[in-house]
Amino acid sequence: MFVSITAEDDLFDVYREVLDVAAVWRDIGLALRVRKPELDVIRESHPQSPKDCLKDVLSGWLQGRNGTPTWGALCEAVAEPAGGNNRALAEEIACKHKVTLKPSKPQTSEPPKPPAYLEQVVTLRDIGCIKYKPPGTTDIQILRIERTINAHWDGLAQQLGIDHDECASIAMAKLQDPGRCLSEVISRWLNRNGRKNTTWNHFLTSLRDSGLETQAEALEKALQYRAV
Repeated sequence: MFVSITAEDDLFDVYREVLDVAAVWRDIGLALRVRKPELDVIRESHPQSPKDCLKDVLSGWLQGRNGTPTWGALCEAVAEPAGGNNRALAEEIACKHKVTLKPSKPQTSEPPKPPAYLEQVVTLRDIGCIKYKPPGTTDIQILRIERTINAHWDGLAQQLGIDHDECASIAMAKLQDPGRCLSEVISRWLNRNGRKNTTWNHFLTSLRDSGLETQAEALEKALQYRAV
């Protein structure tokens, strides 16, 4: 049963229900069928505020841009492993608003592993910081990992073969925003080196060589991947 969200359920009410998954706002947006260009605009508007990004995603969704908004669709987006990946919260919302969730898929004994090669990377979250987090790791802990790596983007850039002058150019073009700078660094690295030289092994080694040993280990654990 999918109960439509009415005008009486304003943005704040809906936002409050899913605030716990604000850290994965982009995945929630994709699960709600929000188009990637729209998500990119939202990220540009609030580069350091996942909560504001989530609020904008919900605002557009509630206006019916991506189909009729229903509590059922919202619950499915929260429960979806590629979305909010929070079944407990989805069930809580579903119970409150009297909707029925689809049965969860049986879990496999081994967690899914990301591909060995990095492709189409935009942010650290896109390469698995959130989707492959291990049990017991909170979204806040993952965000701290991400922010720490972002803050040292220039050191990592040099380990990835991008020199000081190019880093200065990137910083100017991206308005000194660490997250956007790192995204540009990774994109250039991918474009220049091809599949054979853009492995997880290489990326994690570069993190360690730039002095981010703790962050490399945390990211490696989050990815459920062991570099050799």
